[in-house]
Amino acid sequence: MLRKKISFLYLFISALLGSAITFVAFKAEQPKQIAVADSSALGVTAPCNYNLTHLNGYKYIQPLISAEPDCESEKYASLKGGIASFIDNEQKSGLLTSASVYVRNFTRGEWMAISPDEKYDPGSLLKVGVLITFLRMAEANPNLLNTELVYHGDKSFTFPIEHYRSDTVVEGHKYKVKELLRYMITYSDNRSTWFLEKNMSADIFKKVFTDLGMKEPNFTDQHYLLTVREYSTMMKALYYAGYLNIQASEYATALLTESVFKEGLVKELPPSIKVAHKFGESGDQNNHQLHESGIIYIGNNPYLITVMTQGTDWDELSKVMSHISRMVYDHMSSNPS
Repeated sequence: MLRKKISFLYLFISALLGSAITFVAFKAEQPKQIAVADSSALGVTAPCNYNLTHLNGYKYIQPLISAEPDCESEKYASLKGGIASFIDNEQKSGLLTSASVYVRNFTRGEWMAISPDEKYDPGSLLKVGVLITFLRMAEANPNLLNTELVYHGDKSFTFPIEHYRSDTVVEGHKYKVKELLRYMITYSDNRSTWFLEKNMSADIFKKVFTDLGMKEPNFTDQHYLLTVREYSTMMKALYYAGYLNIQASEYATALLTESVFKEGLVKELPPSIKVAHKFGESGDQNNHQLHESGIIYIGNNPYLITVMTQGTDWDELSKVMSHISRMVYDHMSSNPS
């Protein structure tokens, strides 16, 4: 009995000493604590804040239009470098003055941008704002899209110069509002756009832009300028159905897939890829601007790309847009989320 007690006591003391030695050794090998500011030493990046775009004007709710991290994704660092290098090379020709790019993956919200603060004249990109305005008006008047109007032009009005022309409405013909919207978006028709603007609510149109975080447009301002990031908010609002209701957002986006413009974002993409897109052109005989914004649907990895360009040659600008679009598509296809 005594031997058992001594054995137990021996084991207890040995275990206690072993624990003490282990504790001392562990403390001696413990690394120095790293402050939050040094978290990069551990390969940990500080969390990004989020930019939240809300729809204001309600008492008890604040609808969310879009949410985006402040930080660009490191995942697109090589893509961004490649596009920036391509733009630099094209600028050396003297035909391209500037180009800005915004890309956003809808699945994860990751994004990248090149020259995001450069401002451009959006031109016909604003037609998407007219489309959204009529769909907002239709929420209060469900019969609006089927309302028939007889098109009458104004000979005193001078339409802007168009380099890329397509189908247009005909004087004296009767059109439903939804047909006029189709001419405006599918063919980027300036006559149907002018006629729609005469029949839309200017207040709702202006509110569309301010609701989405852009400055209020002025119909008499020939220098209303936007950046790629600002305009992209409009396309994000359609994709997320955060501004219009679901049915109206689907209607608008489906209409954008019917655009006949093939000289920009879609030119170098596989024909089977669906793209909801709108282009815009502006400028004069010496200085041209060509832009396009589109939602590219590739499997479960849809993304948004907006490219704005300025230069002296239309073919150069369309080439820049189409090649940048192809670079982004190749990256997104080979690096699914």
